[in-house]
Amino acid sequence: MRLEAWGWRLAAVLFLGTTVAFAQSSPGVVGEVRVHGNHTTPDAEVLATVGEVVGQPATDALVAEVTTRLEKSGRFESVEVRKRFRSIKNPDDILLMVVVDEAPGVSLDNLTPGPIKKLRSSGMFLPILDSDDGYGLTYGMRMSFVDQLGPRSRITFPFSWGGERQARAQLERAFTRGPVDRISGEGGIRRSENPHHEIGDTRTFVQGHVDSAIQRWLRIGAGAGIEAVEFGEVRDRLSRADAEVTLDTRVDPAFPRNAVQVTGRIERLSFDAGRANRRTADARAYLGLFGQSVLAVRGLSLTSTAPLPEYEKALLGGAATVRGYDVGYRADDNLAALSAELRLPVTSPLSVSRFGVKVFADAGTSYPFGSRLADQHLDLGYGGGVYLQLTIISLSLDLARGHDTGHYDWHFGMGVSFK
Repeated sequence: MRLEAWGWRLAAVLFLGTTVAFAQSSPGVVGEVRVHGNHTTPDAEVLATVGEVVGQPATDALVAEVTTRLEKSGRFESVEVRKRFRSIKNPDDILLMVVVDEAPGVSLDNLTPGPIKKLRSSGMFLPILDSDDGYGLTYGMRMSFVDQLGPRSRITFPFSWGGERQARAQLERAFTRGPVDRISGEGGIRRSENPHHEIGDTRTFVQGHVDSAIQRWLRIGAGAGIEAVEFGEVRDRLSRADAEVTLDTRVDPAFPRNAVQVTGRIERLSFDAGRANRRTADARAYLGLFGQSVLAVRGLSLTSTAPLPEYEKALLGGAATVRGYDVGYRADDNLAALSAELRLPVTSPLSVSRFGVKVFADAGTSYPFGSRLADQHLDLGYGGGVYLQLTIISLSLDLARGHDTGHYDWHFGMGVSFK
């Protein structure tokens, strides 16, 4: 019985070895070529590029050769050649399936576009339309080109006028593997008016940033940059390096509920008059109450280890800190602010738009380096407002009263975002 068992095992091994050897020595023969994918190039043109392969052995070398021919044609952004069996009964009858994704700019009239047309065809042109409290309306255009520096890359050129005048070049690339999720860099020029001093602030700059997601809700990042500053009559050179960590449990950033968002950042600033470290802590919490209502609270702290130039001082007032006071009502090296806001949606959660009302109370102060927060007077503002969120646009209008001044201020914000 033992000899018989060994005999059966030996026969099975020989059979498997023969089968594998036969499979390896018989790659099959190409019986047909089919074209699939996203393309306007006629199938006949694609097949002409593939060449006369019907009747040839369907080897890996042939598949690689066909792939190379299609890639070198310059018509396709991605190429994949797959081997398939045409018949179950005859494993030697092979189908070559060519799957192509056409390159931007290819058309029936021009099957081999040049690099300029490819770049122009891959571009997206989107408007810039924002209104920031204290700075006014910013309008312009953003040109974006995707995948020109590799997969998941983007080149963007924003140009705007009005509240923020800018001409920039922005590069970014995202990664699906490794410790880094995104690398970005930009350079250009931007100009706005400092609301506190009411003079122009022009920056010519170059900077870069690296981001990494430790968890879905935890991110870290670091960056560095250099700026040439023109602040009224002042000319300065500012360099900065920063690192930050963000904990963000929001599921819906547009209208968060039962979530927190906490960001900590430290910056190393170097300027002509000296150096300083600036620390930022920004903590926000969103608590769901009755119905759709949400209580949003925020605490913000900016502290510096040395006196800062006038163009880098933190601005107090406006929608970002204390409503009821103009943006730049006060400006200094350090800033602290608290805010509580009750948001009451009016529309259904299933509605395309979100409209609601809110009531709020803000408090904050700014103070110079060397002073204690406990010795500062807090400016208090309170009021109410409305908000509207559509698919690509968000609007906010608040009316607030400054407790110390008795003066009422309107605060308007608008943003247009394409994602």
